[in-house]
Amino acid sequence: MGVVSRGRVILLNGVSSSGKSTVGRALQQVLPDPWFLFPVDALGSMRSIEQTAAQSESEIEATLRRTCMGYHRAVAGLVSVGNHVIMDYPLSEPWRLRDLLDVLDGYDVTLVEVHCDAAELDRRERARGDRPLGLAASQVVCAHEDRDISVDTTDTPPDACAHAIAESLPGLGVSKAFDRLRASSREPAPIGYTPDR
Repeated sequence: MGVVSRGRVILLNGVSSSGKSTVGRALQQVLPDPWFLFPVDALGSMRSIEQTAAQSESEIEATLRRTCMGYHRAVAGLVSVGNHVIMDYPLSEPWRLRDLLDVLDGYDVTLVEVHCDAAELDRRERARGDRPLGLAASQVVCAHEDRDISVDTTDTPPDACAHAIAESLPGLGVSKAFDRLRASSREPAPIGYTPDR
């Protein structure tokens, strides 16, 4: 077998209920090549529920962190052999972004911010009934303040957001948000700076 070219990644980053999953499914319909939609929840759903529920709070936190770290590496594994992957994943903790910058170094990653109005997020949470109320409001996913593409699902349907993303892809430069974020993370830290854990 010859050299396998690497696939591409589209990372849909947004708070819970912002519309990442529906935009991801719509993207699969408009992108020309085959793409895997791989939400972190799909990996989490494979974990045994009863044993996790019996864990202490610190054990649950460690389990969730390992799950996310495994997710990052599973995405890299798929892409390394030429698959294209749409990640449905909130960058809700700084370490998630830092780990992804390392794991996906050398890969073509397009970072898409998926936004939604707070009132609409609250309405969606209540309608879903499978998320703690206030989860979306508590998440911080855009603290890194860089992205390649941004869509707002408040009043824009998923298919329109997907078309906007697909149409923006060819016009993106060689240097993307992940490249810029990786470069800035390698700059010397200011005197007195203490990194978060």
